[in-house]
Amino acid sequence: MIVYLSFLFTLLSLLGIAFSPDLFSRPFCALEMVLFLIFGGMFLRHKIRRNGLICFDTFFIPTYLLINYVHAVFIYPNDQFLPAFAYATRSEVIPRALAVAQLGISMYMLASILFEKTGTVKRDQKIWIPQMAVNRTAYVSVLAGLGVFAFVFLTNRVQGFTHIYPRLMAMIMSLIGLSWYYQAQLLEEGERGLRALLRRNKLNILATSLFAVSQLYIGGRSEVLLLLFMILLVVNTYYMNVKFKVLVPLVIVGMILMGILMITRVSQHSLLDVSLVDSVTYGVKTIIESPNILWLLLTDFVVNAKTLYEAIDYSQIHGYLYGLSYIQYLFVFLPMGGSIFTKLMTGLPIEDLTSGYILSHFVGSTYGLGTNMVGDLYLNFTLVGVFVMMFLLGLLLTLVEFPKSKYQFFLYMSLFANCVFLVRADILSWLTFFVFFVIFDWLMRIHVNVKDEEEVVSDKTS
Repeated sequence: MIVYLSFLFTLLSLLGIAFSPDLFSRPFCALEMVLFLIFGGMFLRHKIRRNGLICFDTFFIPTYLLINYVHAVFIYPNDQFLPAFAYATRSEVIPRALAVAQLGISMYMLASILFEKTGTVKRDQKIWIPQMAVNRTAYVSVLAGLGVFAFVFLTNRVQGFTHIYPRLMAMIMSLIGLSWYYQAQLLEEGERGLRALLRRNKLNILATSLFAVSQLYIGGRSEVLLLLFMILLVVNTYYMNVKFKVLVPLVIVGMILMGILMITRVSQHSLLDVSLVDSVTYGVKTIIESPNILWLLLTDFVVNAKTLYEAIDYSQIHGYLYGLSYIQYLFVFLPMGGSIFTKLMTGLPIEDLTSGYILSHFVGSTYGLGTNMVGDLYLNFTLVGVFVMMFLLGLLLTLVEFPKSKYQFFLYMSLFANCVFLVRADILSWLTFFVFFVIFDWLMRIHVNVKDEEEVVSDKTS
């Protein structure tokens, strides 16, 4: 039944593309959202029943809704309280933008359903990891976390909100995530639960805490959330099944705390300037006094509809980029390869070819408006690119959601880390983590006596 419903959703999405109005129509936008809620709800129910509560789609599908549908249906045109919408939006492109987003998610769902594996599947099978490699990774992770902590708190180089050395931070997040994965491979048969997690991960918890505290202090939320999603996957897979009654409060509290940090980090009440109590008090007061409390808390999601609209608008005026933004990913395995070869092939720095930069310049913004996954695909590869690439994303997720090797787990962990951020990034943004996982997995095993072939733990004990 779910297969037929997926085909029906795809057909309705194609009809939405064909008959999207040329002027802003709230009824059309509302209809698109209702269809998404119906078919997306059934898809998500199917995925949770099959994969468990903690799966990629549990976070990806609601995020897709918030970013691509909420603004057009509930907020526009009274959106001046959102910074990105201080710049005028051509309302005529909004229905077309929603129709494109609808087609994208329908193709993702279709591929995800069509290529599901049948039969009994397990996600928690383990591989043999040398104890020396596990220990080495944990110690290096702590040193990396301590280095970030020292840089933030013991030097005067961080004076305000900033993303410090994003590439280096991605490396450190990958290293810490790999250490959590390695440690889980040492679990004995039947060894699960919170006590096992705490006993085995003292160094990993220390490294995570050092990194997270440092990032939160300077206003960095995305780095912390990306790392926590990596850890959540490992914990749920190997230690304990996270229940709905635990997840929902964590999500609500997390949204409030991240909302407070969003408000305070660019004000005179950031943690760099005032005490934790004063910063939180200011953030809570700002939220409570706002007439748009909910949308203020969800600002980081709903504002990315802006770049979806502008991608459609830009392409109608200036044409498409035809993949220029994605040249960097052809050389992602080479250090600085993306930047160097993009410059050689186009004559432009890599930053000038990102859709976020181009669209920010297009609307005259003095700061970056961010990225929208569907908008980025449309701007680079036209409607065909949205159709094909979203289908391939669904296919990839289906192939790795029950990993049978460490490399499949690295793929899934890279995607899962981005389950919230992927909708507001480019579709290959997860690839950086995967590359670092593979590199560090190799580096941590140098000069370690290992067997020629890794054995699956379940096979060794059978």
